[in-house]
Amino acid sequence: MRFLVTSLLMLCAVPAAAEKALLIGVPAGETRVFGANVPDVDKALRTGGFRVIRADGSSVQAMRDGLSKMLAEIATERLVVIYLDGRFARSVSDTWLLADNMPAQPDLATVAGQGLALSTVMEVVSAVPGGAVVLLGEDTGRATLGAGLQSGIGVLNVPQGVTVLSGDADVMIQFTAKRLLRLGADVAGALQGAQGVTAQGLVTNRLRVIETQTSQVPRNQPGTGANAAVVEQAIWEATQAQDTISAYQGYLQRYPLGQFADDARKMITEIGAEPFRAQRKAEEALDLSRDERRQIQRHLTILEYNPRGIDGIFGRGTRAAITAFQKADGFPQSGYLTTRQIERLALRAERRTAELEAEAERRRLQAEEQDRVYWSATGAVGDEAGLRTYLNKYPDGLFSVIATDRLQGIEQIKRGRAEAQDRAAWDQAVATNTLQSYRTYLEAYPDGSFATAAQAQVDEARNERSEERQQAEAAEAALNLNPITRVLIERRLDQLGLEPGRADGEFDRDTRKAIRRFQRDRELPVTGFMDEATVVRMLSDAGINLR
Repeated sequence: MRFLVTSLLMLCAVPAAAEKALLIGVPAGETRVFGANVPDVDKALRTGGFRVIRADGSSVQAMRDGLSKMLAEIATERLVVIYLDGRFARSVSDTWLLADNMPAQPDLATVAGQGLALSTVMEVVSAVPGGAVVLLGEDTGRATLGAGLQSGIGVLNVPQGVTVLSGDADVMIQFTAKRLLRLGADVAGALQGAQGVTAQGLVTNRLRVIETQTSQVPRNQPGTGANAAVVEQAIWEATQAQDTISAYQGYLQRYPLGQFADDARKMITEIGAEPFRAQRKAEEALDLSRDERRQIQRHLTILEYNPRGIDGIFGRGTRAAITAFQKADGFPQSGYLTTRQIERLALRAERRTAELEAEAERRRLQAEEQDRVYWSATGAVGDEAGLRTYLNKYPDGLFSVIATDRLQGIEQIKRGRAEAQDRAAWDQAVATNTLQSYRTYLEAYPDGSFATAAQAQVDEARNERSEERQQAEAAEAALNLNPITRVLIERRLDQLGLEPGRADGEFDRDTRKAIRRFQRDRELPVTGFMDEATVVRMLSDAGINLR
């Protein structure tokens, strides 16, 4: 403690219904310290109607005796103030007000015998929610501390409805006497403009330490008295801040017929009906953007947790996918994400993407080897049958351009040999370029010089009119890809060496062939058209946003 501490415990003789205050280590009497005027907090509290308990801060036992006296009579109080002034030591889990006359340098193992634990103080004042103020004035002098301790006040576990204000010892004395204990001042108003004062717990403009007319109603009669509604309002606000079943039950236990009792019961029912309400509110607090939600859905898709669409909307499909991910990774299965889970999901998706790309590369190399072997056995011979056999199996193969060029050369040779009528009929079919025109040619010349080519055109036209082809076209149309996105897709295909042709946003034959190659290497449905799965893989491969 700093100085001017009385050595006696004294209970003021005022009416039984008055509020109570405990002062430990607070300077007694208005005096001057180092040239500064120190107000008399004791006097201000007494004038406001408080019964004041003073405790000598020189020993731990004296401090504990003072807190014990406060505890013995706190049950009937509606407003209590505890002011602790001196040197503080903190660990990871607690903070202690150190006694002046410590017998030895305290460390984490011995500090409980040389200081007053603030966790105990908090438990004592928790009996008066909405009407408890704890003031902590920290002496700037640093104590010599052992292992596990640091000087200062740590983060406190403040109970529901309790106000904790702390700062430098001199600052807190001035703040308390001149702002907080001013007639009719409220806690929130006193803090406005106050320099060097930190607040934890309940901060409200409904809590006044000294009322203009002090109520004499005991705390255990919450339904009467001028100040009762204010106290109940403060407790209700603290209850809403916690927003848990136990908090609302605590309010109802204190105010079974209170003005917010129906709301409390409604909230208990609402929370009970939604087992993961806290998790939902925690995810909502992350304020995820639409793009961030889409990215989460892409990551779920890569990991084969199907969110049923990548639209940035977390519906049932996405919630089920999140729950499956949480189960697989050992997280609580709530269906709602935390920051840590989002980070873990991204890491898992990144790793899986790398694995999928490695697998795609292995398949590509294997497919190319098989392509070369098949070419050697068929198309490399150079005859029309071999070339068409190769193209039938590998329409987008490594040698497809060569095979097509050679077939065109064979066709030119056939042209020279064909009869004029046969050639004219074929030219007409090519100029019309419809399924019917090629069928007409085949009907007229089933063994004609261009019959094989005509049949190939008929087969291709049938494929374009197939139900599978129409579904693939509809899936791509549903993506509503804009011209810029189409160019990005073509550039990505070119980066992968898939030869999509010119990057102009027009998906021509070369582009479709490149898309089919991309899909083949990644074991996606080979259609030559973009769909949701192809977009997801291309996004993951490229590390860019195509939308």
